[in-house]
Amino acid sequence: MDIRSASLDDLDALNDIAAIIDPPHDGADFDDTYCRHLLQHGRVVVAEASEILLGYAAAIDVDGSQHLSDLFVHQDVRGQHVGRQLLDAVWNGSASPRQTFSSLHPAALPLYVRAGMTPRWPLLYLHGAPERLPVSSFVVEPCDAEAAADHESGWLGWDRRVEYGYWSRRPEAKTFAVLDGTVPVAVGCAVNSRGVRSLGRLAFGDPAGAGHAFAAAARWCGDDVLVAVPGESDVVPMAVESGWRVVELDIYCATEPGLIDPKRLLPHPGLM
Repeated sequence: MDIRSASLDDLDALNDIAAIIDPPHDGADFDDTYCRHLLQHGRVVVAEASEILLGYAAAIDVDGSQHLSDLFVHQDVRGQHVGRQLLDAVWNGSASPRQTFSSLHPAALPLYVRAGMTPRWPLLYLHGAPERLPVSSFVVEPCDAEAAADHESGWLGWDRRVEYGYWSRRPEAKTFAVLDGTVPVAVGCAVNSRGVRSLGRLAFGDPAGAGHAFAAAARWCGDDVLVAVPGESDVVPMAVESGWRVVELDIYCATEPGLIDPKRLLPHPGLM
């Protein structure tokens, strides 16, 4: 088995591995834009034997930390330390802080803990009807991707222009700002994800207004919405009390605390 850097020539094989291990929902479109983005803007490594792809890992830089976007290993070679080799290769000797969202697969969390990433909090995937949320006085207006990234940079101190460009090009994407009067209090992007309308990103200027900003954004997003929410966020009790269901969860793991503020961000799991 060889571990090597991936290229655009591997795109179809990367998509095949991802679809096998994390299959799209029934009826959902599966496209290659996510893997293509990782290849162009992150670091992707693959494990292969006899020219057959056995797994891959991908990571991107987020404000000086390394975020592990994906780590997929084919079931035929699990238990053979392929995941650990891919993880070592994708870090490439970097001493930067590291983070990821671990699935609940039995092999995932132990691997990340051994790599020094401590479980910090759950990431809850909430699904529900925005009309059941409290009515917010905030309003939502379309906002171009660069302006949204500028607002987020001012609040959170990082530059996510490349990621906002990607999110804004997703199927039926709508980048927006949530306003208190004329003042932006949140920015984000609504997309179609696996056949469901998804609030794929939402960053808050002030965590004290996160719940009301989320309610306004969700109503603007659609009639039936999926969103990933840190367990520590004030959005969680509001959504649960409004009948939203927890349909899945991941675990946020990081080498040190404070890399992100879970009260100020509803992240994109793959790109943070």
